[in-house]
Amino acid sequence: MIKRAFTNIALNGLALYATTLLIKEVTYTGGWKFFLIAGLIFAFLNAIVKPFLKILALPFIFLTAGLFIIVLNIFVLWLVKYIIGVAQFQDVTFTIATTSAYLWTSIAFGAINWFEHILFINKED
Repeated sequence: MIKRAFTNIALNGLALYATTLLIKEVTYTGGWKFFLIAGLIFAFLNAIVKPFLKILALPFIFLTAGLFIIVLNIFVLWLVKYIIGVAQFQDVTFTIATTSAYLWTSIAFGAINWFEHILFINKED
């Protein structure tokens, strides 16, 4: 269980790193510390907050054939950015420049993270 939690944190950080390489409107400072902190926040939000949001948004998810999950991913991405900004970690910032960057970042992050979990998490089970 603890190994899986650490794996999730690492995979979230790695997916965020790959996303920052793909989407130029996404910038960060703090190096590896940023990816560790952001990975931890993503892991927490994906484990605790996102399932609750999916239950609340279930009618919209059905009506849009699952596309509303992208909106939930954008919200979780915004929460990560907000938490990093409010917590004011030393030398750590996270910026998403435009509204369209939120959309593309959530799609890229979700796809990369999904692929990583297929490769690493499912092989552990």
